[in-house]
Amino acid sequence: MAIRKALFVLAIASVALSAPAPIAAQCTAPASLTGKWKGDDGGTYRIRAVGNEVWWIGTSADGGKSWTNVYKGNRVGQQISGRWADIVPANGGNGVMTLTVVNNGLIKKASESGSPFGGTKWGRVVGCDDMGLNPV
Repeated sequence: MAIRKALFVLAIASVALSAPAPIAAQCTAPASLTGKWKGDDGGTYRIRAVGNEVWWIGTSADGGKSWTNVYKGNRVGQQISGRWADIVPANGGNGVMTLTVVNNGLIKKASESGSPFGGTKWGRVVGCDDMGLNPV
């Protein structure tokens, strides 16, 4: 009986040592804004930061058939100011939009002019359930 109990304790200790890190530790946002993001409009946004310039292409959940847009902005501190335009539909909206970088895992719309833009918040997708950490 003592041997069984000792083996059980060793098995538990082995599992505890090999357990994966908590989700929060696995899902830390990279230092750059570059990467895949999800918007509260259901779209996927691929962002590329090049120095102070921030670019994106946003596509609807149906692979961009309903809408696709592009954005080019300039980042100063936590603010990104720029212009966006719909590519699909071809005669869609366009305008000026300022974003606030809350952290490298969450961006919020601060202001807009021109056509109304559907999204207001974007959360980073980092290969795990980061949307739980940065809900949109």
